[in-house]
Amino acid sequence: MFSPTHFGTGLLLGALGPAFFNFWALLAGSVAMDFENIFLVSINKITGCPNCFHHGFFHSILGAILGSLILSFVILKLKPVLEKISLSLKIKQSFPFKTLFLSSFLAWLAHIGFDSLVHRDVFLFWPIKTNPFLISWTLYWPLSFVLAAIGTVSLTILAIRMIKYKEN
Repeated sequence: MFSPTHFGTGLLLGALGPAFFNFWALLAGSVAMDFENIFLVSINKITGCPNCFHHGFFHSILGAILGSLILSFVILKLKPVLEKISLSLKIKQSFPFKTLFLSSFLAWLAHIGFDSLVHRDVFLFWPIKTNPFLISWTLYWPLSFVLAAIGTVSLTILAIRMIKYKEN
């Protein structure tokens, strides 16, 4: 359903390329599509279909494009609030629409790319309903561990950068 380990990819991009990406778009783009999972799992429980697909349109490349466009507009609307938070965290952010879209889209693609390795119902090339990248569900926990480790290292890098920024 919702896996917070997917924040790891967004955090890594944010830690390694703060001049190129928007941190908020990376974080939102890392997990936004999983609200679709929550919705579909809930519907499947109500309808009595626990084995039905729980990944849909937003776990595809077309879904990533549309979702990233939506997120970019939302983040632009939230820019005043997010700028204040960024300044308090000593994170310099850029908010051009192009940067927001690119940040969200890359994080979104990473998420659905990893999901396509372990979930049979992730169709990157929707409406074509095939998953040529599926390896095995058994990869789920090792992959989650790696993503969590990436997130932890990235948070450490960000914390060190914030401490150094405060000292200067």
